[in-house]
Amino acid sequence: MNRTAPQTAGPDLLLVAPNWLGDLVMFTSLLEMLAPDAGAAGAAGAPRPAVAVRAEWLPLLDGDPRVGRLLPYERSGGHRGLRGTMRLAGEWRRGGFETTILGPPSLRVAAAAAMASIPRRIGFRGDGRSPLLTDPILRPRRGTLHYTAELRLLHAAWAGDPALAAAPPPEPRLPAPAVADADPRLAGGPPTWAVAVGATYGAAKEWPVDHAAAFAAGIVRRRGARVLMLGDAAARRNVPRLRRKSDVPWRDDPAGGAGVVDLVGRTTLVEAAVLLRGADVFVGNDSGLMHLAAALGTPTVGIFGSTSPAWTGPRGPRTTVAAAEGFDCQPCFRRTCNRPRFCLDALTPSMVLDAADRLVASGEEGTR
Repeated sequence: MNRTAPQTAGPDLLLVAPNWLGDLVMFTSLLEMLAPDAGAAGAAGAPRPAVAVRAEWLPLLDGDPRVGRLLPYERSGGHRGLRGTMRLAGEWRRGGFETTILGPPSLRVAAAAAMASIPRRIGFRGDGRSPLLTDPILRPRRGTLHYTAELRLLHAAWAGDPALAAAPPPEPRLPAPAVADADPRLAGGPPTWAVAVGATYGAAKEWPVDHAAAFAAGIVRRRGARVLMLGDAAARRNVPRLRRKSDVPWRDDPAGGAGVVDLVGRTTLVEAAVLLRGADVFVGNDSGLMHLAAALGTPTVGIFGSTSPAWTGPRGPRTTVAAAEGFDCQPCFRRTCNRPRFCLDALTPSMVLDAADRLVASGEEGTR
């Protein structure tokens, strides 16, 4: 559906944020695209869109000056199944929205938007949901464009201006008050490196535990660094092996000197974000924490195995990617590797450290 009239981002626009943490962080690029219309700096009285977001991710957007109302939804709670989808549709219907841009590519959210009788429904085709969309957008082949550039396609459709599709997408940004400050326990101590282990999607995205342990121990010994070992509750399974493979001190408190701080599965999302904001460098798999660190402005090294940095590489003021070369199977997008040799086995700790050093050095040169 072509729209030629100018569009205004305001309370009659509902943005439905993606379900994965990393995708949600990248989705804030769309908020930046809408910001000129919505009052980018949070100008008094400026109309701002509503955002439907998973309840777990609410703190990342709560108080964001680009956002009007926040509408939490629960994939496994009150909005689960057919009855839950109907309940979600009822909540959206009461919002009186004229337009929605659907971030998740699922049939379920398109059905909820259609049942909510939102007149204009913009989203990517697929999952059998095109008949439920008024503006079904053809999604490029995976990895052809970065995810933020794909969002630009949705923005162009909303604005009725095809030329916008070719404009460079803005970087993701998280200005919410909850993540505005760094953890005070990191002040005045040694260099702080954040290392994230695990990846919800699957083992093919995970740098081998032995490499992560050697990397952390190496920067403690040779750089006198404090290493914040981060990850979600599922990544906690890696901790025993990480400890066994390490010959440097471990502790649980971020305050203090050099050593590894075990925070895997022990932080809330906001606590992790505040720690990442205070870190000097982040190193981790293609994951939500990687995107979170990049959007917070922390120098970020993303480690890529089965996935494509051209599609989901970190975006921020200081980011880079470390990936093994010479594997014709990359990117395979598999959850587990089915090859005799796993590509991330070939990505050594020294290779990742070199990438981090180059990133830090480029920032230091830029400030002279």
